[in-house]
Amino acid sequence: MPNDASSSAMAEPPQVMSSYDFDESVFIFGGRYHKGYFGHTFTPNPIPEDFYGLAVGYQKFFITDPEGWNWGLETGVAGRFGDGPATAEIWAGGVGRYNGWVLGDTVRVSPSLTLGLSAVTDTFGIAKEREEAQDKSAKLLFYVGPEISFSHVDNPELEVFWRAQHRSGAWGTTGLAAIDGANAGMVGVRFKF
Repeated sequence: MPNDASSSAMAEPPQVMSSYDFDESVFIFGGRYHKGYFGHTFTPNPIPEDFYGLAVGYQKFFITDPEGWNWGLETGVAGRFGDGPATAEIWAGGVGRYNGWVLGDTVRVSPSLTLGLSAVTDTFGIAKEREEAQDKSAKLLFYVGPEISFSHVDNPELEVFWRAQHRSGAWGTTGLAAIDGANAGMVGVRFKF
C-alpha cells in the first residue's frame, strides 16, 4: 500500500506554464512599409511602398512582477528590400510588456512597447525624401515598436503578434533629424523560454 506522501504527489495535476514563467524570447516578423506617418500604421489601408522588411529579435526581461508587468531589453536586426538597393537596420531599447487579459478562457492578449535607437545602412522611399528635404541624416533615429500579441493559454510559450515598426526623429528633440522615418505594420511569431 503506498504511503500518503506518494499518493498525494500522484494525485496533483501537472504543472501548466503561464506567461509569467518566461523571461526570454526570440522572434521573427515581416511586413510592408508605407508612405504615411507613424499614425497611419494603425489605419486599415496606408499607401504602401515597394519596400518590405524581414526581422529577427531577442528580448530579455529582468523585472517580472506578480501584477503582470515585465520590464527588460530588446535588440533586433532587419533586412529591408524592395524597389532599390537592400538596406539593413539594427535597433536596441527598453521593452515594457503587460501579460494581458485572457479572452474566453482561451486566448491571452498582451500589449507591449519597445523604445530605443535604430541605425540603418541607408534610407529608402519616403524616408529618403524626408531626409533629403531636411538635409539631415536619418541613419540614426529613435525606435518605437508598439505591439499586440496573442497566445493560447495551453501554449503560452508561442505567440503571434502585430507590431508597428517605426523610426522617428522625435521632432528633433535630441538633435537627430526631425523627420518621421520608415514606418511599417509587421506580423510575426515569438517563442518564449
